[in-house]
Amino acid sequence: MTDAPPMHRSPAPRSRALSGESVFGLIGGPLAWYGQLCAGYALASWPCFAKDQRSLAPLPGYAWTAHAMITLLIAGVVIALAAFIVSARAFARARQASADAATNSDGGRQRFLALWGMWLGASFAIATLMTAIAFVVLPRCAG
Repeated sequence: MTDAPPMHRSPAPRSRALSGESVFGLIGGPLAWYGQLCAGYALASWPCFAKDQRSLAPLPGYAWTAHAMITLLIAGVVIALAAFIVSARAFARARQASADAATNSDGGRQRFLALWGMWLGASFAIATLMTAIAFVVLPRCAG
């Protein structure tokens, strides 16, 4: 007779719930970029299209929007890079845990999520920087 596990129990270890670290690593970069894109679009277009016709320069009193857009761009890059760093640390920890044969953890899933978090954090940091380049190169209202 073999020592087979009972049919009502799975031989796989019980997986843990997603940690806040994994969630931030996965969605921090995309949400930072999305927030920067939406708010930046509003800040860039409102001073130029506040009336029926497009203005060639921002309306008086809206000069602060350029500084707010730069602040949003910087914040978006910082948050996306923070998500990348958090995911890189989680990846290193999960890799170390899976290398330890005595551990019976769900390191594969944690490694997978951390790898995607690294990819998304770096990609959306680059996407936010591309938006910054467009902000610097293109004219604000006359374009």
